[in-house]
Amino acid sequence: MNDVKTSSAPAASKRRQLAIRIGAVLVRLALDAVVIDAAYETWNSPSPIRIGVVAATAVYFLLSLWVLSKGGRIGGRGWLTDPLAPLFLLLLFLVAATWTLGGVSLGVTVLRQPTPVVLAGATLALALLATWRLAGPPGFKAWWTKLPLAAVGIYGGWAFVLAIRQRTPYLALLGGAGFWDGFPIGLRGAPLAAFGLLPLAFVRECALSLSRLTLRGLVRWILLFGVGCWIVFNASAL
Repeated sequence: MNDVKTSSAPAASKRRQLAIRIGAVLVRLALDAVVIDAAYETWNSPSPIRIGVVAATAVYFLLSLWVLSKGGRIGGRGWLTDPLAPLFLLLLFLVAATWTLGGVSLGVTVLRQPTPVVLAGATLALALLATWRLAGPPGFKAWWTKLPLAAVGIYGGWAFVLAIRQRTPYLALLGGAGFWDGFPIGLRGAPLAAFGLLPLAFVRECALSLSRLTLRGLVRWILLFGVGCWIVFNASAL
């Protein structure tokens, strides 16, 4: 009986590792496809950063192929083999887009969506991730902290959803346009999520890293929320 349990444990572990690796490869392929689409659509648009987007995409894929040819594997150690590497590249495209007024309007086109929608969608996703990291299982423990953070996340998320449906310009959205216009600008959904949740999540991840004296398990979150803050503050400064 014990022999059966002992032999089944390694088999279950191997199946789990295989499933994780397959999932990592599928995520990487899906995100790589989005990067290719972004480069293609942006190149065929009047974007002021289209040359930079295409050049960065070419360098990214050339370096990735070189790493894979040297024995690297998706999900293994290294930045270019990380399944989420294409996601960070896409966010860097948005950072570049938020340097100029023209970039905010025409910088990056993804899945046939214009730049304001792409920016709002990216900020929505980051705000929801920030809410999960702050109010979800990895977040604060006290319910009186979780509850208001979750409420702000839902409120801000809904504001971004409405803005995407209504094609609200991104700068106007950060400036307070949209849900709920009965509140002061700083308490409306989009600004509250962008300038409240994202910086708070970034600071908390940095504080966790300092308290644990390690970046392990936190570096992706620090970079993700850091780049998100960079995007919204870049855009708001225009």
